[in-house]
Amino acid sequence: MVNVGIIGAGGIGRVHAEAYGRQPSCRVVAVADVDPERGRRLAEAVGARYVPEAEALLARPDVDAVSICLPHALHAETTVAAARAGKHVLCEKPIATSLADADRMIDACRQAGVILMIGHTHRFYPEHIRARLLLQDGAIGRLLFANDVIWAGRDGDESLQWRGSVALNGGGVFMDNGIHAADRLRWWIGAEVETVSARIGHGRGLIEGEEHGTALLAFANGVTAMLQQALGTPRATGCCYVELVGTEGVLRVDTWRGLRISTLGKPWEDVAVPKEWPGGFDAEIGEFLAAIQDRRPPAATGEDARAALEIIQAIYRAAETGTTVRLPLD
Repeated sequence: MVNVGIIGAGGIGRVHAEAYGRQPSCRVVAVADVDPERGRRLAEAVGARYVPEAEALLARPDVDAVSICLPHALHAETTVAAARAGKHVLCEKPIATSLADADRMIDACRQAGVILMIGHTHRFYPEHIRARLLLQDGAIGRLLFANDVIWAGRDGDESLQWRGSVALNGGGVFMDNGIHAADRLRWWIGAEVETVSARIGHGRGLIEGEEHGTALLAFANGVTAMLQQALGTPRATGCCYVELVGTEGVLRVDTWRGLRISTLGKPWEDVAVPKEWPGGFDAEIGEFLAAIQDRRPPAATGEDARAALEIIQAIYRAAETGTTVRLPLD
């Protein structure tokens, strides 16, 4: 039985806590949040003890692992503290707001001998996993290029709270949603990005950082990918999909909705995804617990998350300088 602490009782902290509750091999024993009302509410809902600060939670001997569900800028400090306390870490994406902080997190967990997993949930959606298996089986031939689009539809101008702050978020929509695209493209394509070109900009003024942009990613295996992000399109137009184009066909992955394939001489066909596959956070939490129990690297490592962050940082540099940026960054 793995005893878990939740650090951060906001919306994503509640999602983590509920997903742990559906796993038979663990229990949530403590919740930490600087907002006592919010923290106590979640703790009571899951039958855990509320503590006001992360430090107090990390000092508890009955906590084996933690989920860090805090603003992005707080990931590094909290992860390093958790590692030094001997706790396994599942940290929400992105791993950090700088590559230096990502390196500190990875090094601290390695030195402490604890698991570090980053919550790149898109690796755990059944339609995404099925698409990866099809790519590996050559279902559309040799992969040529990909088009990855995430539009976060939003009709109103209500606050995005800390996500609207560059200091806390680490940027704009590319750090929030684009990090998912960077990670899943690298995961599907199976190679590292060599060069990045990009343009980003503001739209309705919903956040301090960028609200839209397009990046061109050139991968080492010859695949090219277009990555498009937007925040504030009409809610009805919100979408999250990827088109993967190969020599023998096309896969279209509609996140949360399904998967279709068309090969030469055949129309679009829906691809069945096994109903018994757990999806999203349940699968992510299950993988974290399995990695702890098996003492093995998880499916989304700190190094994976650092690579995704480096792509986003390269997009920012390319947009700022108006040049094509080569990875790895100096």
